Amino acid sequence: MALEILAPIVMGVLVGIVDIAFMIKDLSGDAKSTISHGLGAIGYLIALSFVAFNINLATDSGFLPTFFQNQIAVLIILALVTAVIVHVKSAVFAKSRGPGTHETWIHSIILGILVATSPFIWPLIEGYLPF
Repeated sequence: MALEILAPIVMGVLVGIVDIAFMIKDLSGDAKSTISHGLGAIGYLIALSFVAFNINLATDSGFLPTFFQNQIAVLIILALVTAVIVHVKSAVFAKSRGPGTHETWIHSIILGILVATSPFIWPLIEGYLPF
C-alpha cells in the first residue's frame, strides 16, 4: 500500500475547521486568538490524520505485538490520544476567558473520533473534491 499524503492533509484541515467551530461555540476568547489557536491546531491534526491514514503500514509490518496488529484497536487508541492532545492544548490556550478555552471533553472526543475515522470518511467525500 502506498503512503497517503493528500488525503490526511485535507481531512486534517477539515477536522481543524470543526475544532475552530467548537472553540467558537465554547466561548473560548476573542476572535483573533481563537482563530490563531485553531490554525495552530491544524498542524497536529494533520499529523494525527497522517498516522490514521497510514496505520496499516505499521500494523502489517509484523514487528508490533499481536494486540497492536489490530487496525481498529490502534485507531481507537489514536482517537483517545487525539482527544487528550486536543483537550490539553485547549487547556493551556492563552488569551482565553478564564483558564483555558473551556473546550469540553465531548468536543475533544468528537475530534478524536473524526481523526480516527478519517480513512473511512475520505472515500465518501473524495469524489466531491476538484482534485
